[in-house]
Amino acid sequence: MAIKQVKISVNELAIGMYVSQLDRPWARTPFPLQGFQIRSTEDILTVRNYCDHIFIDTTKGRGPLGNHGIFAAELRREPARFRPGSAAHNSRAAEREASPLVVRKGVYATTVSLRAEIRHAQVLLRAIESQLTLAAKQIAKGRLADYQQLKHSVDGMVASILRCPDAFTWLIRLRQHDQSVHDHSLRSALWAVQFARFIGIDKREIDTLCVGTLLKDIGKIRVPAVMLRKRNRSPEEEVEYRNFVTYGVEMLRETREVEPRVISVVRYHCERMDGTGFPEGLSGSKIPLLARIAGIATAFDALSNPLEAEQPVAPSKAVSLLYNMRAREFQEDLVVQFIQSIGLYPAGTLVELTTGDIGIVVEQHPNSRLTPQVAVLDRVGGDLNKNFLLIDLKDQAAARDLLVASGRDCLPSGERIAIARDLEPTGYDIDVKAISVLFMQAEAERKASLFAQLRERLRRPS
Repeated sequence: MAIKQVKISVNELAIGMYVSQLDRPWARTPFPLQGFQIRSTEDILTVRNYCDHIFIDTTKGRGPLGNHGIFAAELRREPARFRPGSAAHNSRAAEREASPLVVRKGVYATTVSLRAEIRHAQVLLRAIESQLTLAAKQIAKGRLADYQQLKHSVDGMVASILRCPDAFTWLIRLRQHDQSVHDHSLRSALWAVQFARFIGIDKREIDTLCVGTLLKDIGKIRVPAVMLRKRNRSPEEEVEYRNFVTYGVEMLRETREVEPRVISVVRYHCERMDGTGFPEGLSGSKIPLLARIAGIATAFDALSNPLEAEQPVAPSKAVSLLYNMRAREFQEDLVVQFIQSIGLYPAGTLVELTTGDIGIVVEQHPNSRLTPQVAVLDRVGGDLNKNFLLIDLKDQAAARDLLVASGRDCLPSGERIAIARDLEPTGYDIDVKAISVLFMQAEAERKASLFAQLRERLRRPS
């Protein structure tokens, strides 16, 4: 079906319209995607805050001047008892409602740089993986003798993310080509903790969230491996697969070590706001907040990771798909805040700059997420993995000088060096691990140089 775009003022926006284009770049708004449906008055108010006019696609949603397009056709097919305004519709909508998210910005500040935190985070990550492997073996036998050690490792992981969230993000990205069976849970826990940090949840609650998200898939031990790997399951197979949540809850209860609040995250992380989740089909506020957060983090990782998705997508596309789940599968304000917490370009994201260079996002600025530090890869020698140039997009003058000094043709003086787009994770022959080794070597050399300078100063007579 062809796109039929109509330009309208933001004052003409109505619920049911499909916004296909803005009057400014998508990246400068809270809508990091290429089109979305207007589902609430909050959507309308947000668009009005950022735009003067927009374009709507009348083939996908409601049109102006009474032209309702597909929206009206879908409404006609909706049973009368569920149409907007009906008692059944209002009752069903009320069931999906949850208390507005309380956001406390500024509770946690980045206190350590990525370069300073990353080696410490490496040790913590290895400890977490080791503890998860041990825990899985023990839980399968009905006991969990080393649960306190797992909690201790989780405390270290949470503390690291609170100090510098990009360090764990960077390390997790390195493992995409060398992954363990626990990496999906590790990544999901990372996204969940980063989000909880962003909205200012109490640290004890974050610890509970982290342990619960790490253990959320433990029940898959009892699901046949063939079933886990299968992409297109029959309805009967899907029912069998979904039993992993119930299995996990049973196994954790049998250990008599895991706290009920942790088990609650495991039990409800697959429930959805509209009642379409499992195993109990709960909706709205009946789903505990920490489980809602774990569910969003799990969905985001499944969309963007090569081993979890049949066709993995770039982070911005994963964000777009997640955004379209708001007010349906997931609580709307939770989704919006989650997207803001990870940014468009998380650490480790492969990007193309407006200069044509390929780079990897290394570290974000908390208050300027569209201008991160980027490792620009060597394109002169033909091997992108052999060298890199670290630039900070927030410091335009220094970034331009570094690129020019390296022999690159830069942009005209009036144009900004910026991220043009992020790239699909499997679309380029880039060894992120090799780049990381270079990055860490450069950091070690920098520290050695600083130490040598300090030692020389101390040797000089006063």
